[in-house]
Amino acid sequence: MVIAVVAAMTAASVGVAEAKAAAPSYPAVNEPGVTSTEIRVGGVTSKTNPLNGPYASSFDGVQAYFDMINSQGGMYGRKLKIVAKRDDQVTNNLRETQGLIDQDKVFAALPIATIYSFSGSRVLAGQNVPTFGWEINDEWIPAPNLFGINGYNCVKCVTPRSSLLAKLARKKTVGILAYAIPNSADCATTMKKGYEKYGGAKVGFISTSLSFGATDFSAEVKKMKDAGVDLVNTCLDQNATLQLAKEMKKQGLNAIQYLPNAYDHEFVSANANFFAGSLVHVGFAPFESKPQPAGLKLFNKWMKKGNFTRNEAAMTGWMSAYLFVAGLKAAGPSFTRQKIVDALNQPKFVDDPIQGLQQGSETINHTKVSKITCDAIVQIAPDGTFKPWHAKPGKPFLCSPDHPATTPKAFDNR
Repeated sequence: MVIAVVAAMTAASVGVAEAKAAAPSYPAVNEPGVTSTEIRVGGVTSKTNPLNGPYASSFDGVQAYFDMINSQGGMYGRKLKIVAKRDDQVTNNLRETQGLIDQDKVFAALPIATIYSFSGSRVLAGQNVPTFGWEINDEWIPAPNLFGINGYNCVKCVTPRSSLLAKLARKKTVGILAYAIPNSADCATTMKKGYEKYGGAKVGFISTSLSFGATDFSAEVKKMKDAGVDLVNTCLDQNATLQLAKEMKKQGLNAIQYLPNAYDHEFVSANANFFAGSLVHVGFAPFESKPQPAGLKLFNKWMKKGNFTRNEAAMTGWMSAYLFVAGLKAAGPSFTRQKIVDALNQPKFVDDPIQGLQQGSETINHTKVSKITCDAIVQIAPDGTFKPWHAKPGKPFLCSPDHPATTPKAFDNR
């Protein structure tokens, strides 16, 4: 009996020893936000905003991706953890971004999803903090450590995309509206130049003098109606486009909108009466894609596991986390901030499709646009649902050269 117990204890000890020997051993990493058990990150979003936009959902997307990676053992024996969810309240971006470094001591900054300003970008660039997020602000300066999920954001680059869209939609006269703030006004002016260079439709009306948060569009709609506008391009937030749509309906302006910021299922469903027929830009494979790419299936699975709401902001967080983890993998077990930055700036990360969620995005370009731009377009049905527009099975994207010398004949499905 004693011999049997000793034998069992010996066998158990051997088993423990073998398990320890089989477990990988990772080197220590002397970096801010890195312990023997965790890699800590934090982000800044405009959670509190006058537009009621769900920008804080970006944190949900990051968390869902981290949940997936942590279920597989994490990275190099460490769990990925969000330790700071900062709200810049639209006007306090610099302060909150500085807090990520000074108070939260994060290893990397993600997600970044701010609607008005990313003034903290220079702080993160100066500290070489790997940063990932939704580059909808021109403050995503060309620093090597700032990684927007869609690549380099060139607000002033003239492209043929609006011209091709108007041609495909068989529209003849365009109205363009923007706020009198740099990002918005530059967007409208550049769009006008695109129509002038590439054709597709004539610009019948343009305004770049609207006040941020404007709600009265009666004068603009009258002028567009007089000009025969049948397609309205805006560089406005979704609340403004709703007020605009209501005024268009009131005055009987028979036109659709092309909406850059309206892939919001709840918002559109509640206002379907005003948006039916309008087109919406989506910077990733839409949830309505058939068949779904691998990346979208994973997103759906882990968002459901976390009981998170699927929306555009959440997807930007998921893609931000994907790029961060890709950088960690490429940097190796002895990772540092600099190694991640260097790894993501290698040519092999160009045109990274993020498991089918994007097509042709150059994630590492910081000073130039990509050779080709691919986005998905969905159309708002009368019942407020989104329908893929001119997509093909397994090819949800409409692609075009970014700044060709001559006008392309059509979009390229990919």
